[in-house]
Amino acid sequence: MISFICNNKEISADSPGGLPVLDWIRAQNGLKGTKEGCREGDCGACTVVVGKPVKNGIEYSALCSCLLPLGEIAGCHLVTIEGLSSDNSDELTPFQRSFYDEAASQCGFCTPGMIMSLTGCLLGSPELTVSAAMEALDGNICRCTGYVAVKRSVHSVIEALPQKWENRLDMLIANGHIPAYFKTISQRLGKLPSSTNSSDGTVVAGGTDIYVHSSNKLSGEQPDFLCRRDDLNYIRRDREVVRVGSAVTFNQLRRSPVISSILPGLKNFLSKVSSTQIRSRATVGGNIINASPIADMAIVFLALDASVTVSGRSIPLREFYLSYKKLDMQPGDILTEISFPLPEPGSTLSSLKVAKREFLDIASVNSSMLFRIDNGVILFARVSAGGVSPIPLLLARTGSYLCGQTLSEETIKEACKLAENEISPISDVRGSKQYKIQLLKAQIRAHLSRGVQQ
Repeated sequence: MISFICNNKEISADSPGGLPVLDWIRAQNGLKGTKEGCREGDCGACTVVVGKPVKNGIEYSALCSCLLPLGEIAGCHLVTIEGLSSDNSDELTPFQRSFYDEAASQCGFCTPGMIMSLTGCLLGSPELTVSAAMEALDGNICRCTGYVAVKRSVHSVIEALPQKWENRLDMLIANGHIPAYFKTISQRLGKLPSSTNSSDGTVVAGGTDIYVHSSNKLSGEQPDFLCRRDDLNYIRRDREVVRVGSAVTFNQLRRSPVISSILPGLKNFLSKVSSTQIRSRATVGGNIINASPIADMAIVFLALDASVTVSGRSIPLREFYLSYKKLDMQPGDILTEISFPLPEPGSTLSSLKVAKREFLDIASVNSSMLFRIDNGVILFARVSAGGVSPIPLLLARTGSYLCGQTLSEETIKEACKLAENEISPISDVRGSKQYKIQLLKAQIRAHLSRGVQQ
């Protein structure tokens, strides 16, 4: 049995842990306000809010229910659009009312997902600002209304929030954003019966890729959920090494004070990786294990000279990828940690990606460069690139050449020439071979330009 609270009701679901929450909501619980759209995490129509117990209370996040296994919400609070109304009231929340007043909804199919994304922002965002609320909608697509009215709605609601409050939950309840029953959730979750933790051996981390391709297969299984393992969820500095547990999500990485202090530019780059709903589930380890040639974190960690720990073995990331989708792993192995040496003082990490659209898209070419420039001389450089090889690639010869060179147009041109000889892009739906070569050259130039500006 899988025990959790759905809106204001305790649930014990006798269903496979691998069943997508979307299917349980609509087919087994009859809550049709959550819409089924793409089933790939791209449209946001199925967005729900999930509250997970943590040390100091409950941590709420907006998630795509089509990619969320039911077993992952054991012991959690699942909130659907119906859960924003109290049991005896149909009163609209401020966001619902504003969407109505500003004509921010036409067919209405996407609207519940947008409301839930914004509610997730109210409950879980570190900042309650217009920019934070708009970012919370980066995974929601509307095909008919247009976004100007949505933006007006967001502005009017966020700007009406109190400037000061002592308790966020109390403030949101007092202003009608969530019902009063939210105050009881923390205590009630603690009284839930323990859920079964059986597994048939299938390993799932964030599930944001495997559930796109294998949802039907996993629906009847009992996966082993790595995200529920506390021993895989940490970010810490260990003297001169930074260690990241493989179950750390992209949003945790973005919000980590440790990472922000060491790699201040990474937060902005990660905002272009997928969407808020996906970043709240997608794990660092999953991005590495997926072995996509354009895996965003693989490119970053290659530039940082990272290593991965696999079932007790430490492997340099540059040696981990053997060929397309083939890794230095054996059946039953689990990646537990990614670690990298602390960059030298004065170093710059620059990461870039170019895709057909700026947000919520896979890169045509992405790259990272860790380097240090002093008095116009490049003291060291490590360059990585994706989308230009069957594997995420460290451009060893390009980086080696840059070390000790004076930063000049001639140096940049020679680096681009060496990089072109190290890569082997192919023409595909994301661009021609020649286009990808030119993209990488432009990114190398942009990386070094960032160093000059700093």
